Amino acid sequence: MALVALYLGKTVLVVGDHEQVSPSAVGQDLGIIQNLIFQYLPGIPNSDLYDGQISIYDLARQSFGGTTCLVEHFRCVPEIIQFSNMISYDMRIKPLRDASRVHLRPHTIAYRAHGSSRDGKINRQEALTVASLLVAATEQPEYKKNDAGQPTSFGVVSLVGDEQALEIDSLLRSHLSPDRYEHHRLLCGNAAQFQGDERDVIFVSLVDTAQRGPLSLRDQELFKQRF
Repeated sequence: MALVALYLGKTVLVVGDHEQVSPSAVGQDLGIIQNLIFQYLPGIPNSDLYDGQISIYDLARQSFGGTTCLVEHFRCVPEIIQFSNMISYDMRIKPLRDASRVHLRPHTIAYRAHGSSRDGKINRQEALTVASLLVAATEQPEYKKNDAGQPTSFGVVSLVGDEQALEIDSLLRSHLSPDRYEHHRLLCGNAAQFQGDERDVIFVSLVDTAQRGPLSLRDQELFKQRF
């Protein structure tokens, strides 16, 4: 659908980031898509790119080039953006948010869910732990308002599939009233669902557990983008 915008514009500026999550074509039959490309796009340059697995940003980046990297970052405090800065941006990002003016400390916390085990794409003990911590946070005075004086918003990101996010969401809805759920703008989902829809406090559910041996190395580009 975004191709329509390219057709209408004489000059087009596309803003995006190939280090962040991209379309994954979940549920699409790629064989059918390839047949449609072969049938309707003969002679179109780079026709293989129109398969639903590539964003309009990646399409423009591969077709036209001329990218400019914006390095000033205002959204996250340095302690949060530094992880992405290290693994994806070669330390080029300049975090400009003043950490001293953010009242919630520390900015990042590692919390181990003891006794967790993975059942498919769901880690139930970790889900219960995340839901419990989030509900407890909504009851603390430090989490009543954000820096702008608005109700603190919360999000939960599952790094392995959507099933864990749905499990946590179900637990939260069973322990929080609908008005409290809406009051804190609660959202549980995958990394892609938070693109452009930020929250004040994020809980990250890794799902994976080393219960049955060493963790597999998730070195695919997809997982790097999610992290």
